Amino acid sequence: MTFNRHDALEELEDALGYQFNDRELLDRALRHGSAVAAQEEGSYQRLEFLGDAVLGYAAAKLLFDAFPRDDEGALTRKRAHLVRSAKLAERAALLGLDGWAEVGTSEELSRGRERSALLEDLFEAVVGSIAIDGGWDAAFDFVRDQFEEEIDDLDERTLALADPKSSLQMIAQGRGLPLPQYREVGVYGDDHRPRWAFELIWDGEEVARGEGVSKREAQQQAARRALVRLGFVPED
Repeated sequence: MTFNRHDALEELEDALGYQFNDRELLDRALRHGSAVAAQEEGSYQRLEFLGDAVLGYAAAKLLFDAFPRDDEGALTRKRAHLVRSAKLAERAALLGLDGWAEVGTSEELSRGRERSALLEDLFEAVVGSIAIDGGWDAAFDFVRDQFEEEIDDLDERTLALADPKSSLQMIAQGRGLPLPQYREVGVYGDDHRPRWAFELIWDGEEVARGEGVSKREAQQQAARRALVRLGFVPED
């Protein structure tokens, strides 16, 4: 790591709310495998592995303390929601980790799915680097600071509507009901900006319809409306 980068990483430390004893660990947490072919320091992969485990345990402990009446199933659903890939990528973006990442080419940061996966990896690697540098307490404090507000806002409605298709499927399976079916009923708009419409069929009846700029979005909207209409979640 060059002196200038070492010095500049102090700015990122301020954003993280943690000052490293060994700033080389932070630098490694930001280094994609494509950037280290000729370097001995290695990429973030080992730190990502550790960070994933630390993050899972920290999230479990935070939720265990925050929701003393929840059973194992409820806590598991909350943890899955809290540390899902999209959420970790979002936290990484808010911290500006993509601006500090070392990658072999700019492609890893330009494509949607690849960029999201990279951001998730970076976040986990940073958690791992803090755990190595400062120990469990430092890593736990960092995870708590990143997710404290979201934990305070977690409720069953938030969980159900975060992924309504999965929520509706879980309800059906838990009650021994047939799984919901999604039937395409139309495509609207021009070729460049089409919109899909789907109806949700459950136990032979149309329960709700949804529209969206993708098939998935339309199905999710239909599932969201079904959850509210059938009383599984309250209206906003």
